[in-house]
Amino acid sequence: MELDIFIEGETIDLRIPTLEFAEKSDWYKWFNNPHTTRYLEHGILPNTREKQVNFFLQERNRRLLLIITNKQGMAIGTTTITNIDYKNSSAGLAIVTSNIFRTNPLEPLEAIARITEHTFVNIGVKRIIANQHIGLIPWSHRMSLLGYKLEGIRKNAFIKGNEIADILEITCHYENYLRIIENRGGGLWDSQEKMLQRVKALPKTPIHKKLQDFFKENEKYYNDIFSL
Repeated sequence: MELDIFIEGETIDLRIPTLEFAEKSDWYKWFNNPHTTRYLEHGILPNTREKQVNFFLQERNRRLLLIITNKQGMAIGTTTITNIDYKNSSAGLAIVTSNIFRTNPLEPLEAIARITEHTFVNIGVKRIIANQHIGLIPWSHRMSLLGYKLEGIRKNAFIKGNEIADILEITCHYENYLRIIENRGGGLWDSQEKMLQRVKALPKTPIHKKLQDFFKENEKYYNDIFSL
């Protein structure tokens, strides 16, 4: 089934999901794939078509929920804006890809660029929060090209089964968005070719790793205080 395009891109399009899509597509199967759910809260219990339909019906008016498709029209993921808070001018962002092994690894990055721009320009918030599992440092590093900055690491904030892991606190502020688009001709995504060059030019050591090392090296500082 063909979904209407909401935001058109270069390598991807963001499309509007329908009840038919929830009922007849393999959308629900994505959340049964251990590679997809590795760093998500999903995957503890089986997901079913019925559960996916119920999710769609409950959430379609609560969040901005879009299906990511490649330029051949194949659904490859979802991107979502949640917790839209006009009082505090903030929102949350999430992305899920049906398969983490993408033929074009820039597709998820463009999806984030397009929905980030829409959220700032059309929804009008000043801050987008995209917290994620500590295992996603390489992905978070790429997101910095779109204005998402590391603001902290929450210790042991991710709990799933026997796994306890840290959470990266990632935020894009409107002023950083404006700074980036001024350098790129008015948009976060100017071209696939230029974005690939930027990815290659990223620092070899992410600041996330440096902050991890900082916390580890300074553990003694707090141990000494706690022993007073």
